[in-house]
Amino acid sequence: MSRDHLWTTVLLLATLAGLCACSTAPTHLAYVTLSNGQVAAYRVDNSSGLLTAIPGSPYTAGVFPTSIVVHPSGKFAYVANTGEGDVSLFLINAATGALREILPRIPTGTNPTSLALGADGNELFVANSGSGTISVFSISSGNANVVAISGSPFSCGTSPVALAISPSNVLYVVDSASNVVFAFSVDTTTGGLKAVPGSPFAAGGSNPSSVAIDASGKFLYVTDLLSNTISAFSIGSNGGLVAVSGSPFPAGTGPISVAAAPSGESIYVVNQGSNTISKFALSASGVPSVAGGSPVPVGRGPVFVAPDAGGNFVFAGNGLSGNLSELSVSSSGSLRNAPQSPYATPATPTSLTTTK
Repeated sequence: MSRDHLWTTVLLLATLAGLCACSTAPTHLAYVTLSNGQVAAYRVDNSSGLLTAIPGSPYTAGVFPTSIVVHPSGKFAYVANTGEGDVSLFLINAATGALREILPRIPTGTNPTSLALGADGNELFVANSGSGTISVFSISSGNANVVAISGSPFSCGTSPVALAISPSNVLYVVDSASNVVFAFSVDTTTGGLKAVPGSPFAAGGSNPSSVAIDASGKFLYVTDLLSNTISAFSIGSNGGLVAVSGSPFPAGTGPISVAAAPSGESIYVVNQGSNTISKFALSASGVPSVAGGSPVPVGRGPVFVAPDAGGNFVFAGNGLSGNLSELSVSSSGSLRNAPQSPYATPATPTSLTTTK
């Protein structure tokens, strides 16, 4: 091989390597459930946060969908159809992000309102608020189909409305009618649920409506809708809960939804009565304190808060104004409404999730 040919080959390989190294996608995906029985799909610009509807969106789901989760593989999504007592399975087009529902739908209990995936991605958990049960399904690694495990559905209080699962595979369930939080260890072989000693735990406030675990996995937070507070708990080695000193803590009016920032020690709370989002910084002991610049106004009657998976944006679904607010997270961590916010949606948004 001549010297010139050798250098040409080296330069070509270096160029190809550079192209491969710079091929990081400039966008990711967001999916929004809508009150009219649809799911809207968007491309999210990684830099600006701008949402662009995917061609063909929105896609048909069941009656009044209220929760959506995307499998860690990024290949499929599940949607809880509260109004008809089942779950929709959607395949995600790897190239476009478009959704295709696989029928028939998956029967659950009455009024499924919240979904969670096991820490290993092998189980799907469904909170059935109308029948006081948790449905548990094993997920096929090959085709995303689910099968109810032995013993499902599991009894769980009066009105289980929200779910969160810890990195150690403990499932937490908020019961809004009984003002408690249930804790179940999940059998990693069968998916079965076993109550953690001491469960259920007093929520600490009235009408708990949402639950989240911080990024460290050490603390759990619950919004208390009617007492305008946030309850904070430390998570024990066995999954048990102990109230953080000073809990519950003041929130805005009607705190209805809480979500943890994907990194760093902070949580976001949307206040339905005061039409705001509050960011709380978390101390080493789990105490939440209002971050500078909070609360930030959003639309009327917000029903959920959902941080973007990348941590640069936060979304709120506004129930009364029927649109979607987007806030950007500054380098200092403060929130401000994005220039393109709010977004008109085909119907009232009820939940949102994003991919990485």
